[in-house]
Amino acid sequence: MKNIALSIISLSLLAACSSELAEMENDIVTGDEVQKVTIQSHPFVFDDDTRTLLTASDKSINFSWADYDAMGVFPVAPYSNSQAKRTLSVPAGADAHYATFDGAGWELSQNNTYAAYVPYNGSLPSSTLYDEVPVDLTGQDGTLETIGKKYDYMYAPSSRGTFKNLGGKNTEIVFDFQHAVSIIQLKLTMPIAAEWKSVTLASTDGSKVWTTSAAMNVATGEVIPKETSSEVTLSLDNVSTTESDKTLTLYLAVLPTTTGDLTLTAKTSVNRSYTATLTAKTLVAGKAYRYTKSEFVTPPTTGTENGYTWVDLNLPSGLKWATMNVGATSVADYGKYYAWGETKGYGEEDQSNARNYVSAGSYTKTSYSWNTYKWSNDDEGNSFSKYTASSNTTLDAEDDAATQNWGGAWRMPTHAEQEELVNNCYWVWTLNYNGSGVEGCIVYAAKYPSDCGLCDMSENSSKNYSLSDTHIFIPAAGYRFLGGSDSNFDSDPVVDPDFNVDPIGKNRSSYGKIWSSSLTGDDGKSAWSLDFCTMRIGWIEQVVLNSDNLDGRYKGFSVRAVCK
Repeated sequence: MKNIALSIISLSLLAACSSELAEMENDIVTGDEVQKVTIQSHPFVFDDDTRTLLTASDKSINFSWADYDAMGVFPVAPYSNSQAKRTLSVPAGADAHYATFDGAGWELSQNNTYAAYVPYNGSLPSSTLYDEVPVDLTGQDGTLETIGKKYDYMYAPSSRGTFKNLGGKNTEIVFDFQHAVSIIQLKLTMPIAAEWKSVTLASTDGSKVWTTSAAMNVATGEVIPKETSSEVTLSLDNVSTTESDKTLTLYLAVLPTTTGDLTLTAKTSVNRSYTATLTAKTLVAGKAYRYTKSEFVTPPTTGTENGYTWVDLNLPSGLKWATMNVGATSVADYGKYYAWGETKGYGEEDQSNARNYVSAGSYTKTSYSWNTYKWSNDDEGNSFSKYTASSNTTLDAEDDAATQNWGGAWRMPTHAEQEELVNNCYWVWTLNYNGSGVEGCIVYAAKYPSDCGLCDMSENSSKNYSLSDTHIFIPAAGYRFLGGSDSNFDSDPVVDPDFNVDPIGKNRSSYGKIWSSSLTGDDGKSAWSLDFCTMRIGWIEQVVLNSDNLDGRYKGFSVRAVCK
């Protein structure tokens, strides 16, 4: 395994052979076979002032070969054919910079010229030639160790090399490896204590300045891009800061480019993002470049869209959730109740709903049943005039209660987006949100990955969250449901807000449902909803939270809006 190491001064890593070899390096013999190869390379010198083992200092990033490292060797002229693998033997010492072949495969001849490369790719088809060795720079983790093993692409130009007389027919050729990549060092003073998930460098104007895969000619070092991108990402593993203002040092191997100005985004394990701007650099192969950054911009955790407030809960999608229900006048207010696909709530007039008029003798919505449901063709919900299981299973904007009542970019969340909220936040049931006297769920932006998807019964849990932390509150508003008659209830803990208590004695403020915009079910009668309540199991009361709940679409549920 090659290593990359840090040294205090810039070192020239040209081959340091024994004095005996040095004395004989000009004494060329006439034997046909080359049985020993010395491999040498050069450090990455920082521009502003490897393989194998890479280490870094203020001046350079150096490497040394390790036992059992492998390189690929191609004949170039007069014959050209597939590569041979050469496994290396290295003298003792972590800073070894030359190695010898193990003698496997075909022998090198003084009558041919050769080109070599690392890291060795054993999966190349036999038809691959020296000018089409693949380069893949995706999947880096920010460490020099990984760059040394997988991403420090080097080539030894086509040449017969320097032959050295080792006695008899034993001769030696020296491959002088050149780096095809540059290395970026990031020294980042992080603003908070956190576990860091990724760091991304993106061009500010969207230009595709990064080559992520290419074909390399190992005889000349020419690299032909195959795939380019406007951004590159380091996926970090077990990288954390234990307190604010601690410095992370990360490394990235890239092919030569002129970057333009860049936006650096560092993301925590719970998807909180911090950004900084980096100035343009022209990156040259074999050089190292340092970016030092201590000032980051923290994105706002709250804002407004068309006059209504949203909160950023650090969700992977970046989706923002409203602070109150549609139709509410405050955070703790229940808001309006909407049937799925209807845009007028309880007590509001909807002249587009002829079924409600026929059933109730008025366009004012006061009853929730198949009889009064706008899109039902009958009183049992057996067929529908719009939104069926076979077509159009997501609400159009014209039938979205959030879009029609709040405007702007607001809309109802999809089923997948409700699942994201459940699985990526920390939920706490409260009996009295912020002194309002209203029960419901406080949905916190999770501070740690282990908190994601948890739901606690008490605000006094050991998780140490408070209302000063980023959150939304969803009141347990119950829901409106009238079957064939007021007394037509089943044994489920459903709630009819026309009564103070439902048939099994559960207070209506202990139950809540929020519509998604997604239809489901083979018969098209149901839609997905987010369902939460408190339930006593034995002597233990716990929160039941379910984003995979199916409900008849005629029922009146709360609507919580989202936006991007």
